[in-house]
Amino acid sequence: MLKNKLFLIIICLALVLRFYKLGQIPLSLDWDEASNAYNAYSILKTARDEYGTFLPLTNRSFDDYKPPLYMYLNVPTVAIFGLTPFAARFPSAFFGFLTVLAIYFLVKKLFNQKIMALTAMSLLTISPWHIQFSRVGFEANVGLFTAVAAVTAFLYGLKNWKFLILSSIFLGLSMYSYHTERMVAPLLFLSAFIIWRKEVFSLSKKYLSLFVVISVLIILPLVIFTPQKVILQRFETTTANSTLDDINKSIKFIRQDQDAHFPLGNIIDNRRVIIAKTYLTNYLSHFSFNFLFIKGDDNFRHHVEGFGMLYLFELPLLILGVIRLVREKNKAKYFVFAWLLISPIAAAPASPSPHAVRSLPEVIPLGIIASYAVYYLLSTKFRFRHFIIPTLTLWAVLSFLIYTENYWRHYPYDFASFWQFGYSQAAADSEKIKDKYRKINVDRSLEQAYVFWLFNTKYDPRQYQGNGSRSHFDKYYFDAKPPKDSAELFIADDKNFPQGFEIIKTIKNPDGTPAVQIGHPK
Repeated sequence: MLKNKLFLIIICLALVLRFYKLGQIPLSLDWDEASNAYNAYSILKTARDEYGTFLPLTNRSFDDYKPPLYMYLNVPTVAIFGLTPFAARFPSAFFGFLTVLAIYFLVKKLFNQKIMALTAMSLLTISPWHIQFSRVGFEANVGLFTAVAAVTAFLYGLKNWKFLILSSIFLGLSMYSYHTERMVAPLLFLSAFIIWRKEVFSLSKKYLSLFVVISVLIILPLVIFTPQKVILQRFETTTANSTLDDINKSIKFIRQDQDAHFPLGNIIDNRRVIIAKTYLTNYLSHFSFNFLFIKGDDNFRHHVEGFGMLYLFELPLLILGVIRLVREKNKAKYFVFAWLLISPIAAAPASPSPHAVRSLPEVIPLGIIASYAVYYLLSTKFRFRHFIIPTLTLWAVLSFLIYTENYWRHYPYDFASFWQFGYSQAAADSEKIKDKYRKINVDRSLEQAYVFWLFNTKYDPRQYQGNGSRSHFDKYYFDAKPPKDSAELFIADDKNFPQGFEIIKTIKNPDGTPAVQIGHPK
């Protein structure tokens, strides 16, 4: 009975942490959120995306070709809640909540310990890493759910074939969810096949075939209709800078080796060796103390200042959990460690690194390992037990309270600029006064500004598909230069607004500093 009450309490807390002020915090949408939501709005109205493509299998967006699942999940939320920030973020919050449920059933299946499952569920509920991405409209959070749900259903399917159907559906959907899952999900299943090979081969060939066929049928349209150049372009976009730097480094080192008459330089400093070293460094950076416990990555859209991706109180739990799991004799531990090692693989080739979004699957095995340590502490009698458990509990509660106070009170105000704060306000303000001006020019300092104007003006998708582009629609012109005519409005970041213009509106950040200026030539 107590465990059931704890389950309900955790569920309620998970809901509150993911839906409370969802449309207001963070204070504004970023360009990816606005893009997914507006393209969903366009599909809802016309069955086509902003570029006029009928029911696309990618969100072309800013030519970064996002996987389409999140965009399509936004279609019903936009239909119900309108083209609003809440609608844009609802799928992430909802599937973040479902992931909390999924990890409970995953851990319960792996270790057959309800208290451990509740602990893993609790840790994910309050996880800074998971809360951060459950409250923003990023594809990664939905991708994480599809991977966890697919694996969990598969493990249950080893005893009940009906779960194999559910697993195949989630596995197929994971390929449409996020780029990371396209690599991580297949590797997780490969690990599961190897670890539970006896159970897998004991299944009826009919059911295994059904699992494979459904998965393939779901994935097949993506393979057939997605141009190869789209996949390659996405990979090149995330790895280009890192690869170019490595090639230049290789050239420099080889020249230095030649000057020093070092014959092995062509081998040691070969570009492939240099690139491999970078990949390994990037991979290992996702296990670093600073990334996990102190400062996170370098993007404040991904975490709160002064916090890593995990709480510091989880460090001793992870150390104890690894030690105890290594000593265990069960298949589950191999799968948890495999998941941990697989998680950063997709992030390793990309720049910058470490990257909290691309390595999000790591939050699952880390939570499981920590929950195993808690289970051990609660189920084992040892010296200082009555001191250690209350101390860890108090530390965890204080850490959670400090984090939530920072997230809801300070983070929205101190780091609003990381969320393109002012763009949406500028779009709404310019729409109100556009009839007074011949043209409205938006400076290139407002990146991907066009999608904020589409979203906030709720611009008719049919008109945009017919006459609009990323550089111009209606009276709005983007990446434009400052006008010379006083009949033309100009909008720019405060630092890039020209002197000598008459300012008619200053949009300020929550901390009072100017964010965006609106004005015209005198």
